Amino acid sequence: MTRPVESHLSILRQEKDWLAVDKPSGLSVHNSEDPENLLSLLQKQLGLMDLYPIHRLDKETSGLQLLALNDKAASRLATQFQDRKVQKFYQGIVAGSLPEKGVWNHSLSDQAEGWKNPAGLAQNRIPCETHFQVLKFSNYFSWLEFEILTGRQHQIRKHCALAGRALIGDPRYGNPKYNQKIAELYSFNRMALHCWKIILEDNTSLEAPVPPEFQKLFQNPESKQ
Repeated sequence: MTRPVESHLSILRQEKDWLAVDKPSGLSVHNSEDPENLLSLLQKQLGLMDLYPIHRLDKETSGLQLLALNDKAASRLATQFQDRKVQKFYQGIVAGSLPEKGVWNHSLSDQAEGWKNPAGLAQNRIPCETHFQVLKFSNYFSWLEFEILTGRQHQIRKHCALAGRALIGDPRYGNPKYNQKIAELYSFNRMALHCWKIILEDNTSLEAPVPPEFQKLFQNPESKQ
């Protein structure tokens, strides 16, 4: 799912050795096969060549992306993530309804699996944990906040799919026909997942505003399905 991306990126916060940026959906962090990626655009915008992604959002996911400005800061921040000393919160919208809150702890492989087997091969699965709570719901959708306690590839996307509640617009784990229907009815042409908050080990709290297009899915849905 590729969309045109504005060349000017929103810098949420910049310190002496790191910065936080609001990554648009449809833009990879550093895939060299894409004509443009987050690193190349930031290098042009800021005139900085040394940028080190501390974590990596999926291309389809928008939101808070943290980057170090030197290798020492990259090592320090990456260690915080690896040692689970960083809190990571996402918001997303799924089809259907869910309990008010809950925990998903299906073991997952750390590979980018497909929709037929989101958990991956049994011998490759490792423990992981996603907490969720419902922020808003309608007859057709649930708007959730997620906190991930582990960092497996596509963890939230896989857990949603395994719960029978794939993220709206997910091109890998969702139903293509359903996604196309939602795109046509709501003019919603992205995956509904956004990294909105990260709290670092020193309690520095960073936030990226939730995309306004998420509201489209809650505007008179009864008249559209």
